[in-house]
Amino acid sequence: GGRVENKNIINNHIMSYDYHQYVQSIQRHRHKEHTSHIRGAVDRMTVATPPDLDPLQHSVEGFASLSKHCPMTPLLWMQYAHDTEMLMMGLYLAESSSNESNPELSKNQEKSQARKSALESSTGILEMALSEFPGCALLHLYYLENLAEHFYQIQLINKMSDQIGIVGVRDLVNQSSQLDKISKAFEVAGKNVGVGAHVNEGIIVAEIYRFYCSFLVARLSLVMGGESTKNSENNDTEVENSSTRMNEEKGISILQQLSLIFQQWSKNPMGEGSNDEIMQDLEYLWEEASAIFTSFFDGSVKLIKQQYLAQQKASLWETVDLNRKKASLLLNVLSSYENNVDVAMDNEGIMLPRYSLFPQRDDDKVDASPLGRHVQYLHRNCAKWDTIIVGESFGAINHRFLSGLGGAQTAQAFLNYTSFLQRIFHDVAKQGFQNKTGEFTPIQEHIADHKFVFILSLYERAVSECPTVEKVWVSYIHFLRGEWIRLRKEKQEDTSELRNLSSMLQAVTQRSCRNCPCSVTVFELRMTTLGLVSLSNLEPDNIGSVVQDAQQLGFLSQSPEALLYLRLVSIMVVKRKLLSLVSQGSNLYQSQFDFDQEEGMNITAAGRKKNKATAGVVFYQKLNDSNREEAIDLVDDIRDMYDEADSFLFKSFPKWDEGRRIFWGHRASTEASVLCPLGLALQQNDGESMDGEIQASDDNEVIRCYEKMVKAQKPCHPDAWREYLKYVSSTHLQYLANGKLPRNPDRIGAVPSVIRKTRGLYNRAMSSVRKAGQMSNTQNPSISPLSWMNTSIYGLMTSRDTDAALFDLCREFVEFERNFGTEESVSRAVDLVRSKLADWNHDSVAAVILSPGDGQDNEINGKRKMDANGNDSEDADFGHHDLICYEEKPTDHSAKRMKVKTDLKKPKKADGLHKVRVGKMEYPAHPYTVHVANLSKETQDMDLVDIFRKEFGPVVHARILRGKLYGKGGHHFHGESKCVGLVQFEERLTVEKALQQDGVLEIDGKVVKVSRSHLPAVGLVPQGCHRVKPKGAGKSSKRNMLKKKSNSADGMDLDDTLENERDTSIRTRESKTHTPATTKTTTSSSPG
Repeated sequence: GGRVENKNIINNHIMSYDYHQYVQSIQRHRHKEHTSHIRGAVDRMTVATPPDLDPLQHSVEGFASLSKHCPMTPLLWMQYAHDTEMLMMGLYLAESSSNESNPELSKNQEKSQARKSALESSTGILEMALSEFPGCALLHLYYLENLAEHFYQIQLINKMSDQIGIVGVRDLVNQSSQLDKISKAFEVAGKNVGVGAHVNEGIIVAEIYRFYCSFLVARLSLVMGGESTKNSENNDTEVENSSTRMNEEKGISILQQLSLIFQQWSKNPMGEGSNDEIMQDLEYLWEEASAIFTSFFDGSVKLIKQQYLAQQKASLWETVDLNRKKASLLLNVLSSYENNVDVAMDNEGIMLPRYSLFPQRDDDKVDASPLGRHVQYLHRNCAKWDTIIVGESFGAINHRFLSGLGGAQTAQAFLNYTSFLQRIFHDVAKQGFQNKTGEFTPIQEHIADHKFVFILSLYERAVSECPTVEKVWVSYIHFLRGEWIRLRKEKQEDTSELRNLSSMLQAVTQRSCRNCPCSVTVFELRMTTLGLVSLSNLEPDNIGSVVQDAQQLGFLSQSPEALLYLRLVSIMVVKRKLLSLVSQGSNLYQSQFDFDQEEGMNITAAGRKKNKATAGVVFYQKLNDSNREEAIDLVDDIRDMYDEADSFLFKSFPKWDEGRRIFWGHRASTEASVLCPLGLALQQNDGESMDGEIQASDDNEVIRCYEKMVKAQKPCHPDAWREYLKYVSSTHLQYLANGKLPRNPDRIGAVPSVIRKTRGLYNRAMSSVRKAGQMSNTQNPSISPLSWMNTSIYGLMTSRDTDAALFDLCREFVEFERNFGTEESVSRAVDLVRSKLADWNHDSVAAVILSPGDGQDNEINGKRKMDANGNDSEDADFGHHDLICYEEKPTDHSAKRMKVKTDLKKPKKADGLHKVRVGKMEYPAHPYTVHVANLSKETQDMDLVDIFRKEFGPVVHARILRGKLYGKGGHHFHGESKCVGLVQFEERLTVEKALQQDGVLEIDGKVVKVSRSHLPAVGLVPQGCHRVKPKGAGKSSKRNMLKKKSNSADGMDLDDTLENERDTSIRTRESKTHTPATTKTTTSSSPG
């Protein structure tokens, strides 16, 4: 019953729990219960021959244990309630005593009393089930019939008590409260499953409406049957008339409720022919209700009531016909999405056998009931539920429906359905829900009537079928959060509608964590939702309890990335609360700014008057005492949460260096941007002196965190040093502006001190980071690219490519020295950068070292440039030296000659190069391109771009290989896809990441094969990508040379140049074919 080790994986979606193994033991006891006919034995049991209740006992205990440790599915809840009812009934009858005066009557009365008590237990279980799956129509129907059966047993007990003459039993039963409970349950069912989101479950929805109407007819028969009249037979006429008027008013009220139910029923689009059969049911129910109501009157009064009901029916039927036409149009719009859902459920084998659910009721037994046929309709038809819960032949029916087995296909069908409805919902919201015009379509009008309840009902239906698919819960929560934000902006105050939506949002996030305990995303959404809806009264302990629940469940205990990430998210939520609290101190002309809003820089032009200089400036006010104390407590709470996370990393994962670097980076950033500045401001508000020692202590805390960050991992990631340098070079300058830099009373001398400290950190960083292209030698576990890391609100747990980060660090180092250093310090920086980037791309090194103006007239591809005299040119500036092949020149002319590094071409080494075999030939693999096979014919070029960019990194180009079709004149055009494609990335490491997903990555429902390619996806690469030479560089074709020459010539185009070149070549060939003697002869013989 605890954590299950074997978790199902359905199309890359982790199933949160696998109850199959544990449920099998429960089902074995239920099989024994069925084969031993315990239910029939309970119905026929006597005190002398009690049946064996051990199978039921074991089954109920198994369900109870399962519900405590794992989320239950709708079918399991129904089986749990059924077995509990049978067990409690058997135990009650076994302990009861028999009345010897009338044994048969006493036996029936004891059975009714036992069933009533057992139904109370099963009803409580079903209420817990509905709180978990309020969108399951079958679960609502079973619950409603249980309530009605409970009311039926109460009426039966009262009838038998009157027969045997027991006084006082009728007064002990609170019939009114039970009737109100049933009425409320029907209203809830209509709101959850009766608003049109269960079209293809129309048989179940129609049965709910039909049962509700039958309940109202039965209640009308009890009211108009004169219950109070029977009790007032010995009273005077005035009391009798008063009772008659009261019953008449109750009867009219019930008829009005029945009319409203008819209208709601007719508005609901229902498939499977349910919408066509509705009029037969309405006709029968209205005639029954009218007959019961008019039977209470006599003579002319009865005729008047009949005419009144006939008029009401005519008006009601006009409304019903109009609603049925709208429902038919609405059904045409929704039927395609409903059919897609049914196809997906049928493919996954979880389709509910809806057509065989409702057998015909035996009318002879109904007429023979002692309570009358209208009340008898409330008696539960056990044969209907035996097919679902028990099974007429156990094992013949595959109980896969409502068992939480909905996978990716069913979930995607539901999400497509909800996306369609959300688009319409947003369009209607822009126009206004109340501003209905004739331009509204039937679906828009239906959504305007029900608002977001229609979409919520569909989401709950999806959850009941696919409770373990993460993306269903994520989409559901995002929709609720968006609606909550929209309502808050519209209302601008705390209304009951907003409070109800807040409660619903918190309940949905809590249910998502129970059903998907493997998902980091739902726990994150749980914490951020608590911070969103309860920001004014947020308690850090409530946020921390979510992290503890995720850890104690055990599903994430082997994922250090997930546990650290959730702790950092919990700190972020509390930090938002702190920033929102202290934002109350900002005030611009009595209008407050929140921390997530923008604010201008408020720069005042010089030379203005004093009153104009203050225009537009934000005046920051002090917090009141309560808010200031709360802010101080929150600062301490955040630091305590950081200490707890640090202790967790030290105890659980002491060798995870990368995790400690991420943790200390997060803490250093929070200390530098939020905690330390707020601590100084709160001390100033307290009236304490802001001397250098106080500020030094706060600054030292930030420095301590940054030092731990850069020392946590060896070699350290370059981005960690960049964050450290950003703080030292920017935050300290802010302290200088305030004149509060510790132990530096002279601010003039403190300015170069900051520059020297920054230079020292750069030198430390360059000595601690590894070289470009060098793999780390550490064996510490690295963060794996989990799906939730790139899609969450927070990209902290993903680190950039080390070489790319090193490139940025080197570039910033050289830029810093150019701005704040000397020629000597710049030269040292260039040497350090060259040593770190020696094995990397030469042009990338040039981009780091050269300034924007350097190298524009020189070649930067490693070739020397010749001057006008044909000699090698050497500039004195270091920026124009050969970047990789440089000469260490001696300072003394008498020194020995040093070895000179040259850029001469060397034979390429074939070792380590990847080859691609095509037929019998091998070709070198393109370093940036992968070959993707087994694609769907419907997959397009942009599909590859979107998927590979999201999963692996930046993509230069992607294309599907297609067959060429030739038309008239030799023209060709692209034909059908060959189901293969090429994807070209910007970085080499991205190719390796993509190759690891060979046979795992899924595109359009097909698992694809990823391999190396010897062909690029695109010939010309945009500027800034991995192309080594710029466009056109290195080409030596004759046409290309002529094109360059033509660009420099004035007024000559390429065609003229080619024509002149052809004429010149022809004349040259002709001159070579003639001898000199022939030429002279021809010349002399010419005329004149």
